[in-house]
Amino acid sequence: MSDNRKYYYLKLKENYFDDDSIVLLESMQDGVLYSNILLKLYLKSLKNGGRLQLDEDIPYTAQMIATITRQQIGTVERALQIFLKLGLVEVLDSGTFYMSNIELLIGQSSTEAERKRAARLQNRAICAPRTDGGHLSDIRPPKIEIELPDWMPLKGKTA
Repeated sequence: MSDNRKYYYLKLKENYFDDDSIVLLESMQDGVLYSNILLKLYLKSLKNGGRLQLDEDIPYTAQMIATITRQQIGTVERALQIFLKLGLVEVLDSGTFYMSNIELLIGQSSTEAERKRAARLQNRAICAPRTDGGHLSDIRPPKIEIELPDWMPLKGKTA
């Protein structure tokens, strides 16, 4: 039986750590800790579209975030205040923390999609490319003339 779960992943561009807000964040005292907390919060918010929630009705509190990120409550509270100032996190009307730029970082797939992607990559590795570019229809098969014996009538023609 196939495992057809959905997987969410975080897509970081190669210049993610060069972004001004991340550079400022990491230049602070305990900034590397804050950066680590931020990445963990992005990952925790993936399946909820950027909202930090335990489930539909329970938003994460600073204490809960401290527990799931394995950091001290004071460090998490300072990090959240800095994230708010830098615009990395917003507080929604319901009190839920929302990761501001999450739409740019979210990707998702299913196990079936992963299986197909792996099969395509394997096929590309096994099969040599058939053309140097363009469409396969650009390559015309060579014309071959075959002599038919006299006793074999041509299709559609009568003798």
